[in-house]
Amino acid sequence: MLNKKLLMGTTLTILAIIASGQSGANAAGYPDRPITILVGYPSGQSVDMLARLVGEGLSKQLGQPVVVDNRLGAGGTIATAALTQAAPDGYTLSMSASGPLAIAPHLFKSVNYDPRTDITALMHVASVAQTLVVSAKSNIKTMQDLIDLAKANPGKLDFGSPGNGSTSHLTQEMFKQRTETQLMHIPYKGGQAAITDLIGGEIDVLFEASPTVTPFIKQGQLRALAVSTAEKIEALPETPTIASQGLDNFEAVGWMGMVGPANMDKEVVKKLHAALVKTMQDPAIQQKLGLMGMIPVGGTPEQFERFIKSEYSKWGEVVTKAGVQLQ
Repeated sequence: MLNKKLLMGTTLTILAIIASGQSGANAAGYPDRPITILVGYPSGQSVDMLARLVGEGLSKQLGQPVVVDNRLGAGGTIATAALTQAAPDGYTLSMSASGPLAIAPHLFKSVNYDPRTDITALMHVASVAQTLVVSAKSNIKTMQDLIDLAKANPGKLDFGSPGNGSTSHLTQEMFKQRTETQLMHIPYKGGQAAITDLIGGEIDVLFEASPTVTPFIKQGQLRALAVSTAEKIEALPETPTIASQGLDNFEAVGWMGMVGPANMDKEVVKKLHAALVKTMQDPAIQQKLGLMGMIPVGGTPEQFERFIKSEYSKWGEVVTKAGVQLQ
């Protein structure tokens, strides 16, 4: 009679070999059907536009249709939660962003995923600078003017944002923490409303995505005081960085990247990453990203995974210090 432990061990080994072979076969044939990219934002918004642009490139590289599925709500967390429940076979991906992957888990008690463990990072695709702006009619000419005025009048200057917990809001909170100033937060339902009130003098200052405010800067309605990136940006070459004006290492950008569910097959990840690299190298796509005001990033899945974890920690600290909590 065969030893039961030996028989069980042999069976498990055979099953593992079969599973490994099936995984390899699946990876070799990948993809053999359409791929879905989940997006947690409305059609026409920057993350959605980027998903469709990159999706076209992936379709060309992989030879399969790529469909964008907008799953709206809760700051992008509904789409991210759906992604984490999908099969890790490479047919359900997400163009996600700093909101659901680094900020929202600290803001919403109901978020039921951990971006550090429940996703597979594929590529950091692009980033968007935040620009510190005031009305062109304002007496605030420089970032130091703003800091001096805020310190002289604690709690009396108003800063707007597109909404509670937005990258714009939390960038301002980080700015307040680093400069030890007090400003009053005025949340709006979207960036355009905040910009309108800034131009009209209803609020004093605003951090907002550079592509959104650049047209108003060019038209002479807004004045740019600083950008939040480590280096100057092409769209606003004369505008200094925050870090160069006394706040060393200050960097706060909105960013977007392609991710999948946790535990994806390594060979599938390699195929997807290679397709993303070729997509991002396409001059036509690079030109479109520039016109959209986005900064191409790229890099390896491992680099993106480390970046997500560092951003998660950074924004978690900002949220905790600011005492921001959403339902």
